[in-house]
Amino acid sequence: MKWGTILGLTLIVGLMIAMEWNTLCRSSWKTRGAYAVLVLAGWFIAILLVHNPDLPGMTQVLEVIYKPITTFLKIN
Repeated sequence: MKWGTILGLTLIVGLMIAMEWNTLCRSSWKTRGAYAVLVLAGWFIAILLVHNPDLPGMTQVLEVIYKPITTFLKIN
């Protein structure tokens, strides 16, 4: 079942790239690079969540990062 979900995610990412292809070809290399990095990062995170749905969310990661600062400043 996981392979079907991964295949579906890959198909959706491929459709996103196909729909934006004409716009991407006319844009600068920086725009194409940023689009590629964001799409591939999203695809990678989606596949990670398919394999391990109990991964912490972004807010939980930020809480761990900023916990020492909030305790130092005594913010609840």
